[in-house]
Amino acid sequence: MNKINEKAKEKIFVALDFDNLEDAKKLVEQLGDNISMYKVGLESYLSTDGKLVDYLHEKGKKVFLDLKFHDITNTVKMACKNAIQKNVFMFNIHCSNGSKTMREVSNLVKESDSKSLLIGVTVLTNLSGDDISEMFKSSLNVEEMVLNLATIAKNNGMHGIVCSPLESKKIKEKLGQNFVTVCPGVRPAFTLNAQGKSDDDQNRIMTPFDAIKNNVDFLVVGRPITKAENPVESAKLILEEISQAL
Repeated sequence: MNKINEKAKEKIFVALDFDNLEDAKKLVEQLGDNISMYKVGLESYLSTDGKLVDYLHEKGKKVFLDLKFHDITNTVKMACKNAIQKNVFMFNIHCSNGSKTMREVSNLVKESDSKSLLIGVTVLTNLSGDDISEMFKSSLNVEEMVLNLATIAKNNGMHGIVCSPLESKKIKEKLGQNFVTVCPGVRPAFTLNAQGKSDDDQNRIMTPFDAIKNNVDFLVVGRPITKAENPVESAKLILEEISQAL
């Protein structure tokens, strides 16, 4: 086993997509010091009444609160106010809420002196170009749409965006290295089929090594670890892959 660079642990959020608190706790205990950052999404947040966030903070872990707020401006602001009070490392809203909402939430974060990163969701990584064409009747391809939403997000004070690792490099080139990219759709080589594709619902994917080389700031990895026969071994293999790219 190759040596793991400690900085690799600052690059990966493990997605705790569980429907109960005990299974989530069990995985966190298993992974121990190998993983220091976790993503809490809709399923795990609602099924644990938010207690999973408190548990992770008690364990000294950083939390990405991935609730993807998407509603009218006032409702999103009130939801974000609650997220800020949770003192999470990072939380997100949909860029498709529009400039007004992004700007007002950005101001809310600044006014509260929060250290939380405010991230905008661009195009979900399970969507393909065909899906975008069908939904929006747009001539833009996926990459162009993501870049447009990312630009709007930065112009309205957002710290960064959620995107596919395929788009991260161009976003950094256009919007600067300090604009944060958070990327799900990461599938280590050992989980891909013979065609180099994932057998789950992710479409726009990349390996951890290639994602880091594409200047991704944070990788979000769920099932390759949480559904693995040996989650600890899988996590270490992914950390090794990240280490090789750093």
